[in-house]
Amino acid sequence: MLTNVNTGDTLACVTKVRFGEMVRRARLRVGLSLRELASQAEMDYTRLSRIEHGSRPAPGLGEIRMLADLLGLDMVDLLVAAGTPREVMEHLLWAERLQHTETASDIEAYNPDSTPLLAKNTFSVTVQDRDGALCRVSLGGEELAVFSFATETALVIAIPPEAVVIHCDQPKPESCTADSVFPARVKKIRRLGQVTNLVLAANGFELNTLHTGKRIECMNLKEGEAVFASVQATTIRTTPKKEEER
Repeated sequence: MLTNVNTGDTLACVTKVRFGEMVRRARLRVGLSLRELASQAEMDYTRLSRIEHGSRPAPGLGEIRMLADLLGLDMVDLLVAAGTPREVMEHLLWAERLQHTETASDIEAYNPDSTPLLAKNTFSVTVQDRDGALCRVSLGGEELAVFSFATETALVIAIPPEAVVIHCDQPKPESCTADSVFPARVKKIRRLGQVTNLVLAANGFELNTLHTGKRIECMNLKEGEAVFASVQATTIRTTPKKEEER
């Protein structure tokens, strides 16, 4: 068993071997030759052979989906073996299933309320100003608008990844209805089918975001690029901070 993986090159090697071994074992289990699987998956035989041996990286999402169907594998397991963190994959799959309006039981299996991805977007904040239930809270070096009917000034807020909108330029007030707009930089980009996960580095905090459709792809964003993020106050979940958490 390989442990203490510290370099990017070593990690890439491990994921290639892990993915290829998973495909090879499943292929043998269902009784397909390498050429038969390559033909059915509409993949080049030599390329598939190298993927199995770990000398080529995992294929794209469409081919992974095809391999999962042909080999009776869970696509999430294949994507995790290819190097996608499971916490991201579960949230992406939830968003994709919700977009396709599959059954409630399927959606609940990947309920975003229980995923580590939302936990990463959960922060302790202090109310700076209040106008009824509309509050301004400080997060890092930014102030965000949230709704809270509690009287406490210490809150825990959770920003759903799918509620954040990305802009290449600072949106004009007359064209943007979001209550909070702040600058950030793109730290990571993960594109999977119709869903894109962007990790943003903002002023004093990081934020995971999820996006469906082709808008993010059309923006042609790159890691390190400066963007603006916006979010509606009503989408941010708030709870009073418990006494033991203060």
